[in-house]
Amino acid sequence: MSLSLILSACVNSAVPVQANLVEVPGTVELNQAPPTDVPSAGGGTGTVFFHGNVYEFAIGGLGLDGSAVAIIRTTGEVYQLADIARFSGIYRKVPAGSVVPGQPSGGLWLQNERATILHLQTPPGGRMPVIGGDAVRVVLK
Repeated sequence: MSLSLILSACVNSAVPVQANLVEVPGTVELNQAPPTDVPSAGGGTGTVFFHGNVYEFAIGGLGLDGSAVAIIRTTGEVYQLADIARFSGIYRKVPAGSVVPGQPSGGLWLQNERATILHLQTPPGGRMPVIGGDAVRVVLK
């Protein structure tokens, strides 16, 4: 089944970050497959590990820096995910100061319209794109 990723601007619908991010219900890996398996045109693939299951997803950039995030090779954590159906969506940068003190720092914090949060680690030897107003779209396969 082929998934198309929307590469156009979308409306920002910020959801407040909850004060309790202690539980990490899932982890993610982005673009860990060999380079020949990664789609072109600013998109990538990933896996989310949630409650003992592995789910594949496609990730595409919305804007130049969003596209840069979609193709990096990294790992991260997922917060505020009660149901895997809430993982898909448009992820935007979490505003500075919104992340709870004591949580891992660095990397890139993103949140979708369902309040699911991704914390992507800065790639080894690399840097994280400054996403600004851009976003990424995640679609479960």
